[in-house]
Amino acid sequence: MQRIGEIKLSPRWIIVIGVALILFGTAGSRFSFGVFLRPLAEEFEWSRSSLSGALAVAGLSTGLLRPVAGSLADRYDPRYVAGFGLILGGIALLGLSRIQELWQLYALFLLMGFGFTLASPATLTKLVSVRFTKRRSLALSLAGSGSAIGETALVPIAAVALTMGGWRSAYVVLGIVVLAIVLPLSSFLLSSWFGRRHGSETEVRETFDATEARQNASNSGRPACAWMPDEGMSLKQAARTPIFWALTAGFFT
Repeated sequence: MQRIGEIKLSPRWIIVIGVALILFGTAGSRFSFGVFLRPLAEEFEWSRSSLSGALAVAGLSTGLLRPVAGSLADRYDPRYVAGFGLILGGIALLGLSRIQELWQLYALFLLMGFGFTLASPATLTKLVSVRFTKRRSLALSLAGSGSAIGETALVPIAAVALTMGGWRSAYVVLGIVVLAIVLPLSSFLLSSWFGRRHGSETEVRETFDATEARQNASNSGRPACAWMPDEGMSLKQAARTPIFWALTAGFFT
């Protein structure tokens, strides 16, 4: 297998790339709204506070629906949950190119918020964490960097498309990026050859983590973390840990 620095480009790192690609598309599309604010306000004579309210609706829906997304990822294959979310988000972006009324903007932002919540770390983290033990933090960090890269890349792309063809064309471009590029490419990386090769989630853990777990146990010289067992924990168990409430407070803020 090829090496990039100290990282083997093995199938589990391909999964990390697939997750990063999804976050690239969702974060970049969501946070591009700033470039649309002025042209929408000028064309429809809507106040900026009314327009910003649509973004607030999307943000609130994301926060409220993340537990639902996480529950769906536990119940069903996270790859399919995320794929469905990308479809909903892409449809919402294309729909935004056709709006005529303020309520349509709110409705589509609500749909986009729901869709991109299904394709958020609430569902995708599981795909990465189950494949890593020793380098789990590194893998999750690299996957999460897709969000920042998406914001850095897609917002300027939206601005250029808006300048060249108007805000409606720019929303079409974002919709095409999500539906025609991010969705098929991430589906291939997450569930095509790699998914078939490594089978079920249980088999993936056995294939990728058994050796690492034994090495960690023999080399660390200390017991595993008492508040975060490797096999996972229930919501009630997590609620008894300080890290759960620290993360909850941070994301709530």
